[in-house]
Amino acid sequence: MSSTHPLAFMRLPYPLLTALDSRMYHFWLQPVHYIIRMLHILSSAAFFGIELLFVLAVAQNLDRHVLTSISRFMMRPLHWSFAVVMATGVLLFFYDPVRVGSRAYLTPKLLAIALALLSARLGHRAIFRPIVTSERSVLPSWSGVFCIASCVLWIAVFVFSCFNTEGVPKVYLRHYF
Repeated sequence: MSSTHPLAFMRLPYPLLTALDSRMYHFWLQPVHYIIRMLHILSSAAFFGIELLFVLAVAQNLDRHVLTSISRFMMRPLHWSFAVVMATGVLLFFYDPVRVGSRAYLTPKLLAIALALLSARLGHRAIFRPIVTSERSVLPSWSGVFCIASCVLWIAVFVFSCFNTEGVPKVYLRHYF
Protein backbone atom coordinates (compact mmCIF):
# COMPACT_ATOMS: atom_id res chain seq x y z
CA MET A 1 0.00 0.00 0.00
CA SER A 2 1.55 3.30 -1.03
CA SER A 3 0.94 6.62 0.60
CA THR A 4 0.16 9.86 -1.17
CA HIS A 5 1.86 11.91 1.53
CA PRO A 6 4.81 13.89 0.06
CA LEU A 7 7.12 12.87 2.92
CA ALA A 8 6.11 9.19 2.94
CA PHE A 9 9.49 8.18 1.49
CA MET A 10 11.14 9.43 4.70
CA ARG A 11 9.19 7.16 7.04
CA LEU A 12 11.14 4.75 9.19
CA PRO A 13 10.85 1.14 7.96
CA TYR A 14 8.01 -0.77 9.56
CA PRO A 15 10.17 -3.81 10.45
CA LEU A 16 12.50 -1.51 12.40
CA LEU A 17 9.57 0.04 14.29
CA THR A 18 8.10 -3.35 15.19
CA ALA A 19 11.53 -4.54 16.36
CA LEU A 20 11.70 -1.53 18.70
CA ASP A 21 8.22 -2.15 20.10
CA SER A 22 8.01 -3.71 23.56
CA ARG A 23 4.63 -4.41 25.12
CA MET A 24 6.30 -4.91 28.50
CA TYR A 25 7.78 -1.41 28.37
CA HIS A 26 4.43 -0.05 27.19
CA PHE A 27 2.59 -1.57 30.15
CA TRP A 28 5.32 -0.50 32.57
CA LEU A 29 5.16 3.12 31.38
CA GLN A 30 1.40 3.31 30.98
CA PRO A 31 0.57 4.53 34.52
CA VAL A 32 2.94 7.50 34.18
CA HIS A 33 2.62 8.10 30.43
CA TYR A 34 0.68 11.35 30.76
CA ILE A 35 3.02 12.68 33.42
CA ILE A 36 5.94 12.07 31.06
CA ARG A 37 4.03 13.75 28.22
CA MET A 38 3.30 16.72 30.45
CA LEU A 39 6.97 16.94 31.46
CA HIS A 40 7.97 16.75 27.80
CA ILE A 41 5.64 19.58 26.80
CA LEU A 42 6.56 21.81 29.76
CA SER A 43 10.30 21.29 29.36
CA SER A 44 9.97 21.90 25.61
CA ALA A 45 8.25 25.19 26.34
CA ALA A 46 10.93 26.13 28.87
CA PHE A 47 13.74 25.21 26.49
CA PHE A 48 12.26 27.11 23.58
CA GLY A 49 11.42 30.14 25.74
CA ILE A 50 14.97 30.38 27.06
CA GLU A 51 16.39 29.84 23.57
CA LEU A 52 14.13 32.56 22.18
CA LEU A 53 15.16 35.02 24.89
CA PHE A 54 18.83 34.40 24.11
CA VAL A 55 18.21 34.84 20.37
CA LEU A 56 16.38 38.11 20.97
CA ALA A 57 19.15 39.37 23.21
CA VAL A 58 21.84 38.60 20.64
CA ALA A 59 19.77 39.85 17.68
CA GLN A 60 19.12 43.15 19.46
CA ASN A 61 22.86 43.52 20.00
CA LEU A 62 22.50 44.30 23.71
CA ASP A 63 25.41 45.63 25.73
CA ARG A 64 28.12 43.07 26.37
CA HIS A 65 27.74 42.96 30.16
CA VAL A 66 23.96 42.50 29.80
CA LEU A 67 24.47 39.60 27.38
CA THR A 68 27.02 38.03 29.70
CA SER A 69 24.67 38.29 32.70
CA ILE A 70 21.70 36.93 30.76
CA SER A 71 23.75 34.06 29.33
CA ARG A 72 25.17 33.00 32.67
CA PHE A 73 21.68 33.05 34.17
CA MET A 74 20.14 31.03 31.30
CA MET A 75 22.83 28.41 30.75
CA ARG A 76 21.89 25.90 33.44
CA PRO A 77 18.08 26.03 32.92
CA LEU A 78 18.62 25.77 29.16
CA HIS A 79 20.76 22.64 29.50
CA TRP A 80 18.49 21.03 32.09
CA SER A 81 15.31 21.68 30.12
CA PHE A 82 16.97 20.30 26.97
CA ALA A 83 18.07 17.16 28.83
CA VAL A 84 14.52 16.61 30.12
CA VAL A 85 13.07 17.17 26.63
CA MET A 86 15.40 14.63 25.08
CA ALA A 87 14.97 12.02 27.83
CA THR A 88 11.17 12.27 27.88
CA GLY A 89 11.08 12.31 24.07
CA VAL A 90 12.95 9.01 23.92
CA LEU A 91 10.69 7.53 26.60
CA LEU A 92 7.60 8.62 24.67
CA PHE A 93 8.92 7.27 21.37
CA PHE A 94 9.54 3.83 22.83
CA TYR A 95 6.10 3.88 24.49
CA ASP A 96 4.58 3.19 21.07
CA PRO A 97 7.24 3.28 18.33
CA VAL A 98 4.97 1.80 15.67
CA ARG A 99 2.35 4.53 16.05
CA VAL A 100 4.81 7.39 16.53
CA GLY A 101 7.27 6.21 13.89
CA SER A 102 4.61 5.52 11.28
CA ARG A 103 3.70 9.17 11.03
CA ALA A 104 5.21 11.01 8.09
CA TYR A 105 6.65 13.93 10.06
CA LEU A 106 8.87 12.01 12.49
CA THR A 107 11.86 11.78 10.15
CA PRO A 108 11.75 15.49 9.20
CA LYS A 109 11.50 16.25 12.91
CA LEU A 110 14.57 14.13 13.63
CA LEU A 111 16.44 15.83 10.77
CA ALA A 112 15.47 19.26 12.12
CA ILE A 113 16.69 18.22 15.58
CA ALA A 114 20.00 17.06 14.11
CA LEU A 115 20.45 20.33 12.20
CA ALA A 116 19.45 22.38 15.24
CA LEU A 117 21.97 20.49 17.38
CA LEU A 118 24.66 21.09 14.77
CA SER A 119 23.86 24.79 14.70
CA ALA A 120 23.87 24.83 18.51
CA ARG A 121 27.31 23.26 18.52
CA LEU A 122 28.65 25.82 16.07
CA GLY A 123 26.88 28.68 17.81
CA HIS A 124 28.18 27.59 21.21
CA ARG A 125 31.77 27.89 20.03
CA ALA A 126 31.39 31.09 18.02
CA ILE A 127 28.79 33.04 20.01
CA PHE A 128 27.78 31.61 23.37
CA ARG A 129 31.19 30.78 24.83
CA PRO A 130 32.72 34.17 23.94
CA ILE A 131 29.73 35.89 25.58
CA VAL A 132 29.88 33.89 28.82
CA THR A 133 33.67 34.00 29.18
CA SER A 134 34.03 37.55 27.84
CA GLU A 135 36.80 36.35 25.48
CA ARG A 136 36.03 38.93 22.80
CA SER A 137 34.69 42.42 23.19
CA VAL A 138 32.63 42.30 19.98
CA LEU A 139 30.50 39.45 18.64
CA PRO A 140 30.77 38.46 14.98
CA SER A 141 28.50 40.50 12.70
CA TRP A 142 26.64 37.37 11.61
CA SER A 143 25.78 36.24 15.15
CA GLY A 144 22.24 37.68 15.14
CA VAL A 145 21.36 36.06 11.82
CA PHE A 146 22.89 32.77 12.96
CA CYS A 147 20.86 32.80 16.19
CA ILE A 148 17.66 33.53 14.28
CA ALA A 149 18.41 30.67 11.85
CA SER A 150 18.97 28.37 14.82
CA CYS A 151 15.68 29.48 16.32
CA VAL A 152 13.93 28.76 12.99
CA LEU A 153 15.30 25.21 13.13
CA TRP A 154 13.85 24.72 16.61
CA ILE A 155 10.54 26.16 15.37
CA ALA A 156 10.65 23.53 12.59
CA VAL A 157 11.09 20.84 15.25
CA PHE A 158 7.97 22.09 17.04
CA VAL A 159 5.97 22.39 13.81
CA PHE A 160 6.88 18.84 12.76
CA SER A 161 6.01 17.66 16.27
CA CYS A 162 2.57 19.22 15.99
CA PHE A 163 2.03 17.68 12.55
CA ASN A 164 3.22 14.31 13.84
CA THR A 165 0.93 14.28 16.86
CA GLU A 166 -2.46 14.17 15.19
CA GLY A 167 -3.84 13.29 11.82
CA VAL A 168 -5.43 15.73 9.43
CA PRO A 169 -8.79 16.92 10.80
CA LYS A 170 -11.81 15.50 9.04
CA VAL A 171 -14.15 18.06 7.58
CA TYR A 172 -17.76 17.07 7.26
CA LEU A 173 -19.61 19.12 4.70
CA ARG A 174 -23.27 19.42 5.55
CA HIS A 175 -25.98 21.87 4.80
CA TYR A 176 -27.72 23.16 7.89
CA PHE A 177 -30.39 25.21 6.15
